[in-house]
Amino acid sequence: MFIDVVKKVKKIILFILLPVLTFGQANDNSMIGTNIGLDLAYIKRELSMPYKSNRLKIDGNKYFFKKPSNATLLLTEEETPVNVITNYNLLEQTFDIFDGTETLKLLPNKIKKVIFPDKEFVSINDKFYEVIEINDNFSLLADTYLEIYFPEYTPGIQDKPDPKYRKKNSVFLYYKDRFNYVERRKSFLVSMFDKNIAKDVNSFIKKNKISPRDNDELKSLFIEFHSSLNK
Repeated sequence: MFIDVVKKVKKIILFILLPVLTFGQANDNSMIGTNIGLDLAYIKRELSMPYKSNRLKIDGNKYFFKKPSNATLLLTEEETPVNVITNYNLLEQTFDIFDGTETLKLLPNKIKKVIFPDKEFVSINDKFYEVIEINDNFSLLADTYLEIYFPEYTPGIQDKPDPKYRKKNSVFLYYKDRFNYVERRKSFLVSMFDKNIAKDVNSFIKKNKISPRDNDELKSLFIEFHSSLNK
């Protein structure tokens, strides 16, 4: 009888812990990138190319993340996902991989998605975009890049300065196979929808304190009114 009681207690404990263990496994990103060494040869051969030696050099950080991170590549040919350690190069608009001797750039026409533990990028028309929202109705995408400019100087008195850059961010609505630039203005957002619901859109923006500068808040607006987007 005592043995039966012990067995029942073990079953109860296992029943309680099982959802916790399962949840932990489902959300564990520690496995991303475990086969990076095995994938590198394939990446060099099929998914990337080296940079040209004469590319523009600038001072400062030109990357999206502070440091390279583990990511998984979903490929266009429905092949097995590939693990990498990479970072998004804002200047070159692609992902960099260092193979130990040189820096390679990933080819967006070979890759569907680049998935980080807390961020996702998608390739559309041979260009990478940060995903804000993707569903069956529309895609809301961000394009972060560096705008190059040259500081003013006096020729003959001052040396020509190195180029500087400023970080820029644009948002696009990909809808009906078309890119639509999203201006970060309330009036422009309202104009993207059927004029018959302009009052409802304005009320939603006001009630939910939607900021055109906040990507997550923009997402909630398009999710709410996507069925009334201008064609």
